[in-house]
Amino acid sequence: MRDSAMAAGPSSATDWLHELCGDDITGFMPPAMPDAAWVLNAMDEHEQGPAAISHHEHHQAQLTEGSVEPHVVAGIDLHAIGVATGGDLGRAEHPGPGWQRLRWADLAHRIGDPVVPEGLLPSYHCFPSAKKGGS
Repeated sequence: MRDSAMAAGPSSATDWLHELCGDDITGFMPPAMPDAAWVLNAMDEHEQGPAAISHHEHHQAQLTEGSVEPHVVAGIDLHAIGVATGGDLGRAEHPGPGWQRLRWADLAHRIGDPVVPEGLLPSYHCFPSAKKGGS
């Protein structure tokens, strides 16, 4: 039986990728191609429309009342130093009755922001007019 472990290749094997993309902290971001596409995270809004409070304010109230637990990593309470944006890692599930999917393009049209500001990639930096205190 052969050993299935792969030997490491020479570092020069990725020189072409470095020449194409340049340096980045977490990897290589190839330039956009004509057939490139982004798969954007899901957004949902309540059928009653925008709330008077941000997701962060709502989450802080839940922490205060004890209905959710703080998220502590290496002794650091992430809720004490960050802003809850409503996003989560992984696949976003539909939030349930009373919520409807909101397309990025529809939100951009409604508030007058571009879907993705010039020079940025799709991220939490989009839609500055729809945020309250970063959330």
